[in-house]
Amino acid sequence: MKTIGTAPVITGKKTKGYLQVGSDTDGSPIQIPLLVAAGNQDGPTVWVQGGIHGDEFGGTASIIRFFQELDLDDLHGTFVGVPVVNLPSYKARYRTSPIDGANLNRIFPGDPKGTYSQRLAHTLLQTITDHADYMLDLHSGGIGLHVPYFLICRYAETEASEKSMWLAERMGAEVIWRVEGISSTSGVGTDSVMKNGVPAVTIEVGGGNVTEEHEHLYKEAIGNAMKALEMISGEAPVQKQYSVYKEGDFLFAGFGGLFVPAVQVGSILNQGDLIGSIINLHGEVLEELRCSADNAYLAATGHRYWPTHPGQLIAETYTS
Repeated sequence: MKTIGTAPVITGKKTKGYLQVGSDTDGSPIQIPLLVAAGNQDGPTVWVQGGIHGDEFGGTASIIRFFQELDLDDLHGTFVGVPVVNLPSYKARYRTSPIDGANLNRIFPGDPKGTYSQRLAHTLLQTITDHADYMLDLHSGGIGLHVPYFLICRYAETEASEKSMWLAERMGAEVIWRVEGISSTSGVGTDSVMKNGVPAVTIEVGGGNVTEEHEHLYKEAIGNAMKALEMISGEAPVQKQYSVYKEGDFLFAGFGGLFVPAVQVGSILNQGDLIGSIINLHGEVLEELRCSADNAYLAATGHRYWPTHPGQLIAETYTS
């Protein structure tokens, strides 16, 4: 019988299991929960994961709900859901690992002899490559940032890259960040997965509290991808046109204080436009953060009056 971790893959059944990725200081295993749904008909295997950053909860909840609501009689192929990839980070409600301080989504392909996070990255990449035909990675702005609904793909002159973009164009979002060249996002899991020949798309939605709209958008994106792959019935949406961005600019706070956004995420800004300010507890403006380019898509900002440390990521803009 085929298994993924300890979860058996049984035609016409939903099963559960774990992927062991190391052990804790008391020697007990660190086990990542897996949700597997195998349809009655043949088809591809899609791997859908959340919680690679421990403070991003929307993807986790949406994977669980999608799995519960999935109709096996309508499923061709196999759905593999991993609600939380980074358990230590998730338990700490923090973006990076409390074990080794690593940002898991910046250290792929990992190292089987490295720190916990490096070993986790290696195990994840190997497992996805061995079992998946497609991979979806669910993200948000986490506790500190808010993002609109958009998708991310890595550009490369490969078949996996072309399939990734093809899939992204059928998942319901109008905005796609197609990352090109070496950037501050190097070392992300989807890049390594795609280098191993598995098409991969990142879904970005929300941040902070998980709303019903966030859950709906996550589940809709997963469902649209599976419709495009003919894994479930229905027509995948194709937009008349897409806003495709190629460059990302990351803005970090120079001062600590309270962040006051000046515009909404999803806005189109020009060079010099005010994104937000940092104020102190006297209400004095310490710093203004402004857009560095014309026709820039505001992809993320900090929350209103969110306490901010110097050097903290506070906004992201994308340009063509």
